[in-house]
Amino acid sequence: MIRPPAAKAVLFLALSASLVVGYLFLLGVFRNKLGPFSAAVPALALASAALLLNRQFFRADGQSLAAIGLKAPSLRIRQIAIGFAAGCLLVLAWAATLMVLTPVSWRLTPAVSVTAIAGAVVFIVFNNAAEELTYRGYLFLLLANAYGRIVAVVFTCGLFTILHIQGGVPWPNALAGVLTSALVFAALFVRWQSLPLVLSFHVATNFMQELLGLRTSGLSLWSLTNTGNISISQNDSVLLVTAAINIVLALTIFYAPRRP
Repeated sequence: MIRPPAAKAVLFLALSASLVVGYLFLLGVFRNKLGPFSAAVPALALASAALLLNRQFFRADGQSLAAIGLKAPSLRIRQIAIGFAAGCLLVLAWAATLMVLTPVSWRLTPAVSVTAIAGAVVFIVFNNAAEELTYRGYLFLLLANAYGRIVAVVFTCGLFTILHIQGGVPWPNALAGVLTSALVFAALFVRWQSLPLVLSFHVATNFMQELLGLRTSGLSLWSLTNTGNISISQNDSVLLVTAAINIVLALTIFYAPRRP
């Protein structure tokens, strides 16, 4: 039976939603039972299931995971290294914005657990892998081929942002940070169609945010100290400049001249 693209997209999203329900169930089962790895193990299960889901949908269309760059290991290793370095630089640009526009400083966290760092890193890698397989995998290519790249970018980035808002991210932060970051991820995928590249970039942005204390976790080697009365997370200037940096980067990736 040949399904239209819209029906395939709905089915893919429905099955992805069922995977998330299973992930939430595992989070409850493993809560505080595996120490710093209590969230990492469910994230690993979710990423593995998302990979299998993508493989099955590609196979049904007569394709393979090579369509999202899971081939040519030597090339992908180089892309992973470049993507990670670029993602780190982007977060450093965000941090520089904070330093210029707000009265903040950084201080080393007094005690950091090696196992907490490992648990946070494993969670970031597999949680982000699940997200990329959902938003920049089969679904993205299906929408792009059927309805055009703009539709694919708008739909996947919008869904990515809405689910972060539903997860508790304030909508101004979601629009300025999550949505514009998703545009960068989408631009990278459109340009190189390499999930390893996009994933490494995405992992790097989360890794550096947690490392610098922009998001607190067991990985936070530094913490922010606000020396004024300004709420950093709600500072309009910071949000606007961060959004502008991301949008400029996304547009540059989209429209920069391509080498043969």
